[in-house]
Amino acid sequence: MKKSLLIYGAGAIGRGFIPWVFDPKQYDFYYVENNLELKEKLNKHKKFISYRTNEGTYDKRIVEIKECFSPGQEKEIIKNISAVITAIGPRNILSLQKMLSDTNIPIICCENDSSIPNLLSSVIKNPNVVFAIPDVITSNTAPQELLDQDPNSIVTENGVCYIDDRVSFLGGEAKYVSKKELENQWLAKLYIHNTPHCIAAYLGSIVNVTYLHESMQNKFIKNIVSNAMNEMVQMLLKKFSMDKEFVNWYSEKELKRFENKLLFDPIYRVAREPFRKLAPNERLIGAAQLCLSEGIIPENILLGIMSAFAYNNEIDEDSNITYLINSIASKDFLRIIINLNPTEALYEILLNEWEKNMKKIEMLKK
Repeated sequence: MKKSLLIYGAGAIGRGFIPWVFDPKQYDFYYVENNLELKEKLNKHKKFISYRTNEGTYDKRIVEIKECFSPGQEKEIIKNISAVITAIGPRNILSLQKMLSDTNIPIICCENDSSIPNLLSSVIKNPNVVFAIPDVITSNTAPQELLDQDPNSIVTENGVCYIDDRVSFLGGEAKYVSKKELENQWLAKLYIHNTPHCIAAYLGSIVNVTYLHESMQNKFIKNIVSNAMNEMVQMLLKKFSMDKEFVNWYSEKELKRFENKLLFDPIYRVAREPFRKLAPNERLIGAAQLCLSEGIIPENILLGIMSAFAYNNEIDEDSNITYLINSIASKDFLRIIINLNPTEALYEILLNEWEKNMKKIEMLKK
């Protein structure tokens, strides 16, 4: 008998990667999606195609779905679901509180924030909320020739999904691991992947390219991204005593991923919500702070931070960053908007490097 999955978010991870972790031949797929146009398309066709990159070509998986609901419409089926998977973004996770409260359904959080499972578990009173790390890059679209075949097509690479082994009974192609191993994988994902990944996107936005692999074709950007990744590796070796062979392997793997021309990973997807990425414990400000704590001057990450400040996308949820950076003095922007204390080393370094890094950004625009 098939297990049933209720997936919140029919985007990159939910639609592109999860069907490669849980084979649709063995699991029934239900989605909850707040994009009405996408929801209607999925319900009309009752299927979509996920493509997985494989040594210069694509593997193809046709994914049949039972139903795609708008938020709130899924109430009637929850009691019959084997597991819930969330992939809606950390800012949106508490929107699930009412629907999932007082249940014991296993909930797998594929959110890019390790604090989410504890937060969600505490508000819905469900002890079976676990963390998952999709060690993968998944686009939320596909190249035009694939979209012509199926407008709901999506592209992922061949990655690994690390999931807390408390829910290993769900099976699938996931790698169920201990809490310690999950923490190790999260450190690598957060700093060796997330930090340089978003830097590549912000710099790519500055040179006005559409996809991440196009950004990495710029020699200057590739050099900054590679050096930022090395700063992260040095920090992890010093701060967390991580295995050198592992972090070096991980960084080489990530650079190849960023350059994958088959992924068509949009800049706007990776760069979205810059204020979240600039949070104190996140991949930019938090990463730079950890470097400084170990005596590492993260020059390339500093440029990445400045490129996030310069991100200009009027349809982004954080589009007001453009107005703020242009209307507030740099010292006030760092203190009030980014919440840096003037006594902190990072505050002083960013101010001292402000003009130099802004000139680099202006040169990139030309």
